[in-house]
Amino acid sequence: MKYKQLAIKVLTIGIALIAMPSALADEPLATDLMLQRSLVSSGDPARLQAVFAKARRGEPICVAAIGGSITAGGNNTKDPARRYIQQLAKWFESKFPQTKVSFVNAGIGSTNSGYGALRVQRDIIEKKPDLVVVEYAVNDSTGKGKLDESYEGVLRQLLAGAPNRALIQLFFMHKDNTNAQPEQEVLGRHYGLPMISYRDAVWPELQTGKLKWEVIYDDVVHPNNAGHDIASELLRDFLNHSLAKLPKTDAELAPVPAVPAPMISDTYERCSLFRPADLKPLSSEGWQFTDSRVWECGSAGGRLEYEVSGTILLLGRNIPATANKSVEIIVDGDPPRPLPQDGHNLPVATGLSAGKHRVAVVVHPFGEAGKENKDKVQIWWGGAAGLK
Repeated sequence: MKYKQLAIKVLTIGIALIAMPSALADEPLATDLMLQRSLVSSGDPARLQAVFAKARRGEPICVAAIGGSITAGGNNTKDPARRYIQQLAKWFESKFPQTKVSFVNAGIGSTNSGYGALRVQRDIIEKKPDLVVVEYAVNDSTGKGKLDESYEGVLRQLLAGAPNRALIQLFFMHKDNTNAQPEQEVLGRHYGLPMISYRDAVWPELQTGKLKWEVIYDDVVHPNNAGHDIASELLRDFLNHSLAKLPKTDAELAPVPAVPAPMISDTYERCSLFRPADLKPLSSEGWQFTDSRVWECGSAGGRLEYEVSGTILLLGRNIPATANKSVEIIVDGDPPRPLPQDGHNLPVATGLSAGKHRVAVVVHPFGEAGKENKDKVQIWWGGAAGLK
């Protein structure tokens, strides 16, 4: 009887191990073919070699990543050490044990390169990173044709911010295989950047059944621990091959090329960002700055006016379903236009003249009359591109 119970217990453990949703970090999931497919382009090696040379000299190194919720990790990577940017920092520590290595994870959920261009100075460049991974292939795919310009702005700000800063573009994907890789790849080739495609690596494996979506993803878009393990394997493989080509002396390093002229525009290279606490209204009726540090307007409606400079305006907001089609924006006294409930990372005004603009956010009464409505229209942040 004891042997039978033991056999059942062993069988149960075995089944549980097979059904585990993620692999252990020390068990590689990326095959040689996946590694080969993932390399879209090695790009110009000069910037990356400059980073390696700095680490070889024993100088402190900072690696960073900017992107959406995939980069942020959150509940999908319950062990923060499994997030790809942390694993990238560990790679540098293993290769350059005499060097102090730090990292910055600047991923924010539900954001794309529109908001990224506004905050890259504050959240990345001010931290003075040596290597930055840019991850917006999934979130930028929701605004195809609208976000190429802002994505270029993120790249240009990072490249212009330091002559030896290296960039790597990383392309994740949605469960239906969609992303903004085609558009972002064109920009990457224009700027001579290394590009790693998670999508190109795993999609054929998923199609043939060699790899199951549930093993590497928690939902339709967020990789779990095992998914981040694969991403870090792809990045580390590229870095290993790149490091092997590092000249033996600094004197042999190739010069870093100048940043080329914009492919689309440099509008998003000159941005501003304000938080709600920074907003100083020209006038306000029915709005208030709350303890949650956001501006709110209730169902009774209201009007908030402020001034901002730029040729493209953006406004992060939350518009509840009950207030849908009840919120408008007015720029410089022009006719009011509906402020959509979604798309809060897309421009709310474009093609403006350079200089200052007066913006009014108008909330018309919403909800059922006579009934208490706790829903609030909120402003989370604002900003502009195309500053002088």
